[in-house]
Amino acid sequence: MVSVKAPQLWWLIFPLFLFTRSPAAGAENMRVAHPSLSSSVICLLIANKEGYFKEEGLNVEFLSIRGEIAIRTALAGEVDFFTNAGSAMAAAARNVPVKILAVFQDRPGWDLIAQPNIKSISQLRGSTIAIMSPEGSLAVVTREILKKNGMDPAKDANLVVMGGDDVRLPAMKAKAIQASLFNAAASVRAQKDGFVKLASASEYATTLQGGLATTEEKIRQHPARMAKFIRGSLKGLQFFINKRDASVKHMMDFLKTNDREMAAAIYDIETKLIVRDGTSEEKVLQPMIDEMKRATKTQRDMKVNDVFDFSFVHKANEELKMSGWRP
Repeated sequence: MVSVKAPQLWWLIFPLFLFTRSPAAGAENMRVAHPSLSSSVICLLIANKEGYFKEEGLNVEFLSIRGEIAIRTALAGEVDFFTNAGSAMAAAARNVPVKILAVFQDRPGWDLIAQPNIKSISQLRGSTIAIMSPEGSLAVVTREILKKNGMDPAKDANLVVMGGDDVRLPAMKAKAIQASLFNAAASVRAQKDGFVKLASASEYATTLQGGLATTEEKIRQHPARMAKFIRGSLKGLQFFINKRDASVKHMMDFLKTNDREMAAAIYDIETKLIVRDGTSEEKVLQPMIDEMKRATKTQRDMKVNDVFDFSFVHKANEELKMSGWRP
C-alpha cells in the first residue's frame, strides 16, 4: 500500500472536524473511523453516550470514513482506531502494519438488497453492484455470492466502489446501482421502502464484519490509551447485549428515527450476530485469513497472531470481571 502523508488526507476528513465538540478538560483526544452504523459502531456510540470513554479519561470523535481511506488515515496518524476489520485483514495480508485488537462480529450480518424488479440473484447478471472497497469484507462476500450462483464477478457484474450504507442506499433509490450488501439497519429500511432481499450473507460466507483495528505504531506508542479505549468499548458492548430497551432507545437517536419497531427489529438481528467478549476463536479466524490470502494473492505464511492481538481485550475483560462491573 502506498504511504500517504497526513497533509494529503485533510481534504478527505476536514469537513468532519467542523462539528466536533471541544474536549473535556484533561481528557485525551481519540478519533475513530467507521464506514456505517453496524453493531460494532453502535456499541461504541453507546459507550460514548453512556460516558464510558469519559470515565477512562478519553474524548472520542467518530468519523465516517470508508475502509481503504480509513487505513490510510490511520497510517498517517490522523485516527486512532477504525472499525473496518475486513479491510484491516486485507491490509495485513499485504504486509501493512495494522492489527485487529477486538472482534464484535465474526459472521456477516449483511443482506443482499436489490431493486424491486429483481427477484433472484441470477437476474443480477450485467447489473451494477456497489461495494465499499476493492478488497474489504463487503467485496469478498459479494464476489462469493455471485460465484456460488454461477457468475464470474469480474465479467458478469459491474462492481463499483462507493461509500457506506448512507451513500449506497440513496444510490439504490436513485437507481444508480441495482444491488448491494447492507447491514441490518439499512436492510430493514430498504425493505420497508420496497426493495427486495435476495440473500443473507451468512448463508454464503464467514467473514469479519465489525471490530477494532489500529496501526502497530499506535500500539507501540500509546498502549495505555489503547487499553483505555478497549475497556470503554467493552462496556458499551455489554450495555448493548444486556439492556435491550435502553439500547433500542439509543439506536433510535443514532438512526434519527421515531420508528421504535424498526429499531427493535434491527437490534434483534444485530444481537444474534454479535460476539459477547470482543474476541473470536482461531478455528474461525484462520480460514478467513487463508481466504484473504487467496483473494490478495499473498504467498507468505500468515497465522492468527500476525493479524490479531487480543491481549488488550483479554486484560480488559478480566479487569471488568474482577471489579464486578455491570452496565
